[in-house]
Amino acid sequence: MKMKKLVTMLAVSAMLTGMLAGCTSGSEETGTTTAKETTAPQSTEAKKETESSKDTEAKAESETDTAMTDTEAKEDASTGSLKGKRIAVAHISMYDEWCTGVYDELMAQKDKYGIAELNVQDANFSIETQKKNVEDFISQGYDAILIDIVDSEAIKDTLDKAYDAGIPIVAFDSGTDWEHLISHIKWDHAETGKLTAQWVADYATKNLGGKVKVGMITYNTLAHVKVRGEAFTEELESLLGVDNIEYVYKQDFDQTREGASNITTNNIAKPVDVIWGAVDNAAFGAKIALENAGAKDTIVVSAGGWGAETFNAINDNNQYYKAAVAVPPAGIVQYSYDTLEKYFAGDKDIPKTQDIELKIVDASNIADYMGYIK
Repeated sequence: MKMKKLVTMLAVSAMLTGMLAGCTSGSEETGTTTAKETTAPQSTEAKKETESSKDTEAKAESETDTAMTDTEAKEDASTGSLKGKRIAVAHISMYDEWCTGVYDELMAQKDKYGIAELNVQDANFSIETQKKNVEDFISQGYDAILIDIVDSEAIKDTLDKAYDAGIPIVAFDSGTDWEHLISHIKWDHAETGKLTAQWVADYATKNLGGKVKVGMITYNTLAHVKVRGEAFTEELESLLGVDNIEYVYKQDFDQTREGASNITTNNIAKPVDVIWGAVDNAAFGAKIALENAGAKDTIVVSAGGWGAETFNAINDNNQYYKAAVAVPPAGIVQYSYDTLEKYFAGDKDIPKTQDIELKIVDASNIADYMGYIK
């Protein structure tokens, strides 16, 4: 899916946020972009998965200056040390709207930093593909590598090769404890689970007498996404008490909306108050199944989402899709570029981890987000 570039316009105060959302997989194809090539690569499977929302998708008029409250200060402090640099990006996937949003922001923000060439490769969630991509970056002599890691352990030997070649590595989204990593730009995935649990607990208290029946569509293949589900259950139990919660089902899905929809359909006869989706494709798959069944009294909450489809569903007061944790792609990209800029400027005090801000989006604050879509 080709994505329009985002234009920097909105004020910092419009964004007090921080949702896939870790990314999920597509096919095994890869794509390349450079400073002169700005069309986002996409796998065949990804095209199929996103086709239904293609006509309605609209990109934000601005994310770059609103993802963090200190954005303007960061721009003023720009050192220019990325000017003329060749940067490579080993992306985990181009599967969903958040992941392609990251791509859009990589392209939209590169000129501000004076980056001479930007090469984005899509691993489509294959560690072997990602390792080959990084090895290619090394042989092509890129100045730095940004990476959203598929497998935090399996990638280490390849990162060692980059280190030996003198190429700095910054991870974004999913990371690794590899010792030479300059920094990991991320969000707190446990906080993602906690925010959704707090929302569900409040909903149950106000609407269900403080008791709730929950269906969970998890994605435990990715360690950082697994943390979301663990934090959700722990926080929910601390707020409502174990005796007031019934987990009707907890099932892993296969990354596709069809898979999430099938899980929901197979459990449709069981009374469920809230379906929790680990990522937005899980949440929207559940929504589709509920719509097809004409279900009543069940809502869906997403632990990670961003973009037109997510915001429109909430703004339109969709019967099922009610809330999501928002994770701005602009924030994760800006922190990544800023970190590389500091590195090349000789900064020795770069934090090993850096978290962007998160906030849950629902009917109470959706107006703050509708400016991001047309």
